[in-house]
Amino acid sequence: MKLRKLISLSVAALMVAGMAIPAAADEAAAGGDVNGDGKIVVGYISKNTTDPFHGPINSTATEILDGLVADGTIDEWTGILDGLTDAGKQVDLAADCIAQGVDYAIILPAEAVASDPAVVNMTEAGIKVVVVNSKTDSTDDLALTYCGSDDVYAGELMATYIQEQLPDGGAYIHCQGVIGNSAQIQRGEGILNILGEDDKFEALGDYPCDWAADKAVNAATDAMSMYGDDLKAIICDNDDMSSAAQQACNEAGRSDIVCIGVDGNQGPLTMVKEGTLGATVLQDGVGQVTAGIDAIVADINGETVEKEYTIPFVLVTSENVDQYLNADSAAEAETEAVTE
Repeated sequence: MKLRKLISLSVAALMVAGMAIPAAADEAAAGGDVNGDGKIVVGYISKNTTDPFHGPINSTATEILDGLVADGTIDEWTGILDGLTDAGKQVDLAADCIAQGVDYAIILPAEAVASDPAVVNMTEAGIKVVVVNSKTDSTDDLALTYCGSDDVYAGELMATYIQEQLPDGGAYIHCQGVIGNSAQIQRGEGILNILGEDDKFEALGDYPCDWAADKAVNAATDAMSMYGDDLKAIICDNDDMSSAAQQACNEAGRSDIVCIGVDGNQGPLTMVKEGTLGATVLQDGVGQVTAGIDAIVADINGETVEKEYTIPFVLVTSENVDQYLNADSAAEAETEAVTE
């Protein structure tokens, strides 16, 4: 833009000098140095470091992020910050990321509402946040991107499988994950989308089980005792619960009860192979976190990052279990993210 002739050269010089700082900051941000401190740092807030589903996610993230440090794409990352499946802990870890001056932060939320301040606080501090696996309330508005799967569809896949296995219908219970987690909410919605519209099926109740195998066993045992032969199915929000519930049913002589859950961990997949569990819905957590890290690299390189990347769920039965039964074949079977 041309300066008006009435403006002196000295004033023009001051204006140029004043404009130089934000221009430099913009250039730094475009190269991944979001806060302009001369380095690119990535934070990683896990959901937890203990359960079978999140173990491979964390180890894959570690391998990829270590590689990005080694090749100079980023300068450092925080290591796995253990969220302990505790939203309050995740909020504290977000404060740590802010204090450490991270440019990007990956978070796998424990809860939709209670973990949301972690996302809000980091974005308000200027951090570009990548939400993986499940959403918080502000994810759609504030996050750089969300990388996960359609949990409503997962619930629908489970319910449709139950319909196919029980053409005459029957009664079922639902073992829920942590109440308030977006996966818990949406998988329940998907189940009701299918079975709630089928008058051959009766919902006997929702059992809050916190993703825990022992609580699902208690729920299964109580339901078998209370409802007897009327109980035909147990639908679980994850595979830790479904495999444990199915084992409890089998040991009680009730292998006729159909159990199914989500995740596709190696234990449940082995049960499907052996015929002691009918099916699972595979969730590609490794693909989700890989897509999240790829989005960060794309942003560093100035490339377009979509607001959401969806990794498809897959129903796994005896017919296709061999594709997913071990880590090597599972890696080969990973599908590319579908951009919404």
